[in-house]
Amino acid sequence: MERFNMTPRSDYREKIEALGFDFHGDYWREEAYYRFTPAEIERLEEATREAYRMYCEAAEYIISEKPDFMERMLQIPAEVCERICESWNRDELSLYGRFDFLLDEKGVPRILEFNADTPTSLLEASVIQWQWKEECFPECDQYNGIHEGLVQSWKDIFPAGSNIHFVGALDDHEDTGTLQYLASTAMEAGYSTRVLDINSMNLQNGLFYDPSGECIQKCFKLYPWEWMIDESPDGCLAQVEWLEPIWKLVMSNKAILSILYELFPDSPYVLPCYLSRPQQGVFCKKPVFSREGHNVSVVDIRQWEEHALLKETEGDYNTGAYVYQEYVKPVAYSGRYPVIGSWIVGGEPAGIGIRENRTEITDNLSEFVPHIISCL
Repeated sequence: MERFNMTPRSDYREKIEALGFDFHGDYWREEAYYRFTPAEIERLEEATREAYRMYCEAAEYIISEKPDFMERMLQIPAEVCERICESWNRDELSLYGRFDFLLDEKGVPRILEFNADTPTSLLEASVIQWQWKEECFPECDQYNGIHEGLVQSWKDIFPAGSNIHFVGALDDHEDTGTLQYLASTAMEAGYSTRVLDINSMNLQNGLFYDPSGECIQKCFKLYPWEWMIDESPDGCLAQVEWLEPIWKLVMSNKAILSILYELFPDSPYVLPCYLSRPQQGVFCKKPVFSREGHNVSVVDIRQWEEHALLKETEGDYNTGAYVYQEYVKPVAYSGRYPVIGSWIVGGEPAGIGIRENRTEITDNLSEFVPHIISCL
């Protein structure tokens, strides 16, 4: 993987906003791009496929053999745990998810986490960077079948002619843009869609209704399951076909990273991870539930001394449990530290998007940089 500087398109803002990316701010950058070899892309695709397989096995292990893990570690009410088991055993289908990989010094993708429930940076990874590639490097390819995968997955999940509601926090510009994009992929697949704020859903006798009085039967939510459990456990048990399904809650927390290491300690993609503080070593300390790099710290733990805090981010997720994931020093590219977001769509690897930061911890200030596959 290499990073190259380039001159941005003079009218790129108008072009990406015309595609619905009107929340880009300074987040989308065209001053640089990353170039991969075909072999590197094959390695990423294989790592993504294997990572999802391992996560599915870890979820099966937790749901079937360690149900107390959900109640004790994730603080999930017993009745919601029961619904998670039902959802998993019914094999309710998932639309998408995003692995965050760090390439180590040998180029091996290492799993940092899995954004299994409400991943964003979707529109820019699928449509926006493809448009950039077509204009700037039409002779090259890009690892990007995200849009086509989404359109097909709707057809695999819901019967033809279904009505699908899309709900989220519409006061958040990025969430609104992501919902509108996902709704457009469902419309392209032939479905009727409606986008509304999650707070406008009305729960009555185990059913949700939209403001027009229509019963919500199939619903994509861009809203974390853990928030829904805190705010409305009864709503989590309503008669709705949810996307993402409620079993994704088992995957979307960072505690599962410890289970992943327990089950697959020899995988080249899995980093050692623990639920309690190790005796010594350098680790990333992460809240079990957190977003956008909040409350992440890098600590040097010494066996007989107080640990040394090396790096830390602020945030609002410092009240619950933490995991300790072994620290891997990231490779810097022109002073930037990239994280590769590798997308799973319909259970299959679909493409990547890259966010980079000037510090080692990726957060909500990280910038999205497009990529190509070497055409030499």
